[in-house]
Amino acid sequence: MINVSEIKYMKLFFKIKIPQKSIFGFKILSSFHSSIYCYILLFFGKILNPLFGLNKIQMTAGSFFNIILHTSILILITNAYNKRTELKKIYFLFLNFLLFLLLPFSLLIIFRCIFNLFSIWF
Repeated sequence: MINVSEIKYMKLFFKIKIPQKSIFGFKILSSFHSSIYCYILLFFGKILNPLFGLNKIQMTAGSFFNIILHTSILILITNAYNKRTELKKIYFLFLNFLLFLLLPFSLLIIFRCIFNLFSIWF
């Protein structure tokens, strides 16, 4: 049988401390700001993606752009989820529902762009 002190230890053991400052000393964004910046990045990515051409160098630049863009989006979604207690539950779900649906597609785009880089250059 598990006693109360073991349960408290398990809660403390599995609690992960997330730093409040980034590597460069800046404050980490809140959940609301992470979500808004994620939508802004998606907007600019949608506008800029058609501007990459069909040349080998341009396709490489487009693949690197998409890898960096969608990695940033993954980081912002993760940060929004980690800071979810800052918003009311209904606002958090309303603001981030589409972002959570985008999460697997973002991973797929990253892997597809990496595969494109290898197929272009090797």
